[in-house]
Amino acid sequence: MDVREFEPKIQKLLDDHVVAMPAETIIEVVNINDPDALKAVIEEAGVSEASKADRIASATRRAITEKMDEDPTFYKQFSELLEETIRAYREKRLSEREYLNSVVDLASKVARKDRRRDVPESIRGDEDAQAFFGVLDGQLKTKGDVSVTGVEVAAIAQQIIDIIKSRLIVDIWSNEVAQNNLRNAIDDYFFDVLRDEKDIDLPVEVLDDLELKIMDLARARFAA
Repeated sequence: MDVREFEPKIQKLLDDHVVAMPAETIIEVVNINDPDALKAVIEEAGVSEASKADRIASATRRAITEKMDEDPTFYKQFSELLEETIRAYREKRLSEREYLNSVVDLASKVARKDRRRDVPESIRGDEDAQAFFGVLDGQLKTKGDVSVTGVEVAAIAQQIIDIIKSRLIVDIWSNEVAQNNLRNAIDDYFFDVLRDEKDIDLPVEVLDDLELKIMDLARARFAA
């Protein structure tokens, strides 16, 4: 059946009687960086504690996802803690009140970047160094299989940042030659300084993994 002759009439009916309303936000996204916003959700009347926890958990997951590339070690651990908390509630290992309290605690720690453990004094207050420290810590060992101390790892993180900053140019992340130069400089540092001077063992698979993470972290933290 050929309906082409009816198309103008159908279109007129749609234009006259079908109205698309603008999108309306039913539930505002919680800003976990705002203590007052969290408090408002917690104190909201007529809403179950589980629903409040779900809303805060969703906002926390979103914040973690948005920031993951900037500090993967930090945000990954809280992503795992959040998912475990949600799982524990669904498996009825947590009450609604415990679920809410746990989610609020995690949201607050993510907001204030509570690393759950001390970092060396030399990099406290330096979020860039802390992010690189997180990637390196626990990965470096001497040829005698002794883990490199946190203080030394922090110093290594700072030296790598210096290498990155010294080679940042405009649009480096769309310039393959400049990126290769940076990668080669980091590679030289690992071999010439860490391996040859500091006697740090660098198996190829460990080196490749660290360099990939360092480049990804540099791209996320140092826009150029």
